[in-house]
Amino acid sequence: MRKVFEVELSSKNGCTELALPATRYALLDAVEKLELREGERPDWEILQTPACHNIYPYLDPAGGTLSELNALTQRLAQLNEREHAVVEGLAKLAHEQGERPIALSRLIDLAYSTDCCHLVEGVVTDAQLGRFCAENGFVPEAEGLSNAAFELLDFAKIGREFCEAEGGVFTRVGYVQRREELKQVYKTLDLTLKKPDYAILAELADGTQVKLPAPLGETLADDPAQCVDSAAPGLIGQTAMVSTLDMLARRLTELELDGELTKYKAVLAATGCEDIPQALALADELDRYRFDPEPREPDEVASGHLKGLLPEDELTVLLPSVNLYRYGQAVMEQGGGKLTGHGYVQPSIGPSQNMEQGQESDEMRMM
Repeated sequence: MRKVFEVELSSKNGCTELALPATRYALLDAVEKLELREGERPDWEILQTPACHNIYPYLDPAGGTLSELNALTQRLAQLNEREHAVVEGLAKLAHEQGERPIALSRLIDLAYSTDCCHLVEGVVTDAQLGRFCAENGFVPEAEGLSNAAFELLDFAKIGREFCEAEGGVFTRVGYVQRREELKQVYKTLDLTLKKPDYAILAELADGTQVKLPAPLGETLADDPAQCVDSAAPGLIGQTAMVSTLDMLARRLTELELDGELTKYKAVLAATGCEDIPQALALADELDRYRFDPEPREPDEVASGHLKGLLPEDELTVLLPSVNLYRYGQAVMEQGGGKLTGHGYVQPSIGPSQNMEQGQESDEMRMM
């Protein structure tokens, strides 16, 4: 599914970037990174709008939930350019009628109401609308006129009157006219963030989706597949045989039961893992890494490091005089550590072994 928005989400506990629409696990992962409590909504800022740059200005940046924003982008991702123009027109009408800004719940209804409207492509001014109406029999006074007399009509006035009477609006693509009541879809949607009933959702070449791990005893065709959702979102987009993905899905389930899934996601990010076999190997080698979920910035790494070296009274005297950000960078460089959205990861196999070297060792073992 194509991406609609790139957003930055933030809370008092940090921030993260997310492409929308996002998968169910990607949403849950963002909530985990931001440490949101149940019912708490993050602040969000749209960074890029690759598919809907004419709709996002109507969004309410201070209202709505992450699930609502994702539901809106899921619908927008399904629409073509003509349908986007209709949504833009409906949003523009609502804006002109006083809905400023427009609630996400309302925009969701508008996005599902494209078939309730008529779009006249290429008609973007009053004059063009007036001519269209006159040429297509909507102006009785224009019937039977000679070409010369027809061209004397005040098309701008005709178009303006039609637009006002019909409650229409012009968009970049054309004229949008509502022809029936808009749909009320928002209230029927279940926007509760729920854990999916799979660890990996794989998609075959023919579009068939398979939930993994498969039930014990069930035989799967061992075809190539792509991971389209995962309890470890860093795996999304990677491909492997179904049997390999199934093995990894079982390991993800075990890691979650052991309370190690967050560490695994952090290690995936820190090592830059980009293939399923390596991801499967990392699942069995987490003891090679130390993980601290608290640090999210270099200065926090520095504070944690100094706390392990100095008594509290000395630390209190020293901290105001130290450039913690630069000190934290030096600590990470020396120890081969990496900051991720889930915390700080550092190799535990020796001070000279950095993350990249560990990754190269994994690759050598698999050759």
